[in-house]
Amino acid sequence: MAKAATNALSSVLACSLFWTLASLSLLSARALAQTPDPAVEPPSAEPVQPVVVENADPLAEGPPMEEDASPMEICAQPADKNSTVLQRVRRSLTVTACASSAWLDGLFGDQIHYDDYHATYGTVTAGGLWSDYDGFDPRLRFRARLQLPQWDERISAFAGRVGEDDYISDTEGDFDALPTRQFGTLEDESVLLGLGYSSPERTGNDFDAGVGVRVDWPLDPYARARYEVVRTFAERYVFSARETVFWQNTEGFGTTTRVNLDRVISDRFLLRWSNLGKFTEETIGLEWYTQLTLFQSIGQKTGLAWQAQIEGATDNEVQLTRHAMRLIMRRQLTPEWLILEARAGVSWPRRYLYEKREASPEVGIAVEMQFGQKRDRIRPN
Repeated sequence: MAKAATNALSSVLACSLFWTLASLSLLSARALAQTPDPAVEPPSAEPVQPVVVENADPLAEGPPMEEDASPMEICAQPADKNSTVLQRVRRSLTVTACASSAWLDGLFGDQIHYDDYHATYGTVTAGGLWSDYDGFDPRLRFRARLQLPQWDERISAFAGRVGEDDYISDTEGDFDALPTRQFGTLEDESVLLGLGYSSPERTGNDFDAGVGVRVDWPLDPYARARYEVVRTFAERYVFSARETVFWQNTEGFGTTTRVNLDRVISDRFLLRWSNLGKFTEETIGLEWYTQLTLFQSIGQKTGLAWQAQIEGATDNEVQLTRHAMRLIMRRQLTPEWLILEARAGVSWPRRYLYEKREASPEVGIAVEMQFGQKRDRIRPN
C-alpha cells in the first residue's frame, strides 16, 4: 500500500514539475508584455518535421529580445482547427519545452536563438511490464532536454522522470520505453533535474558531464562524468568503450564500464555484443552483464531486436543471477511521432540459494510520444 501511494505521489509530482515549467514561461510572458496571455500553440519532435516559426529571423541568433517578445511568442505555432486531442497535447508539450528553454536562456542574455530553442526535444512514455518472477510494473516516464545557447552551446538542462539509478550510473539499455530489468530488479522512477555538458560534435573521443538533483525531500544531489571512445575498423565493425564515474549523496561513489562491439551484417541486420560492469559503495561486489542483440529492420517503420543476456554479481550468494532471452519490437505509428514498443521473453532468475531457478515469462507494451525537434550530435567529416 505504501509503495502504491509512493508511486502515485511520484507520478503527480512528475506531471506537476513539467507543467511548472510551463507556468514559469507564462509568468515571464506576462511580466514582459503586460498583455493577456498569447495563445499557446506548440511545435514538433524526434523523427518529425522541423519546427517553423512564422516571421522569425532564419538565423540561429536573432536581434536583442524586445519587451513584447515573450518565450511563448517565440515558440508559438499556428493552431490547426482539425487537429486531434493527441496532436494538441503534443503541441502543448513542444511549445512548453521550447518556451522553458527560451525563458531559462533569457536569464543569461538578451539574444533570441530561435533554432536552438526549437531544438528542445523530449519524450513521454506510458506502458507496463509483467513477469512471473517480478510481477507487474506500470511505467510512466518523460524526458525533456532544454537548450541554453547564450550560456554555452555545450550546456543543456534536463528534466525527467526516469529510472534514477540507471540514469545516474549510465546503465540504461538500448530501449527506454520499457527498460530491461538489470541486476534482478526494475527500479522505481524518480524525478530528476540537472545541467549537462557535451560537445555538439562527436569526434570518437567524447567527454560528457552532468550535475543535478533528485526532486525529493531531503533533496538528493548527484554528479557524473563519462568518457567514450568509438573506433571503426575493417569497414563493418564499430568498437566503443565508455567509462562513467558518478556520485550521489545517498549512494556514494561508483563507476560503470561499458564495452560494445557492433558488426554490420547487411542493410537489414546489425549484431551488437554489449558488456557492462558496475561497482558502487553500496553494490554487492561487481554487478555485470553480457548481452548479444541482433537488430533487424523490417521495412521503414518496424525494427526487431533479438536478445540473449546473462547477468550476475560477484559477491552475491548466487553469482549468476539471471539469464534471459527476449524479442523486442519498435514500430513507428501514424502519426510518425508515436512509437509502439512491445516485448516478450523468458528469463531464469535466481538471486538467493533457497530459490529454485525456474523459467519466468515476461511481456510488456508501451507507447512513446516524441515532441520537439531533436538535433543529434554530429561527427565532423
